[in-house]
Amino acid sequence: MSKNRSLILAGHPALIGRHRPFPVSPQAAERWLHHMQKAMDSTPYVDDDSKTKMMIFFGHEHTAFFLVAGDEFKNQNGRVACKHGASK
Repeated sequence: MSKNRSLILAGHPALIGRHRPFPVSPQAAERWLHHMQKAMDSTPYVDDDSKTKMMIFFGHEHTAFFLVAGDEFKNQNGRVACKHGASK
């Protein structure tokens, strides 16, 4: 798998850095996904297929839980995942 493809599937390390100031627990990810789903459901301008694809991308296999893993990683080693997180 190419580097770019793996970033698309998992997420970019800069995303962890951007969220460094915030605690990102599994419960926080679930809550965020709940509100994301509510927002998608209330948006008539996005077709159902696109909504499904977006929720899969943001959901359990991707972004929300990538951030949980990043939060656990930063808590273990105390380092910032990217330069953007250092200024936060």
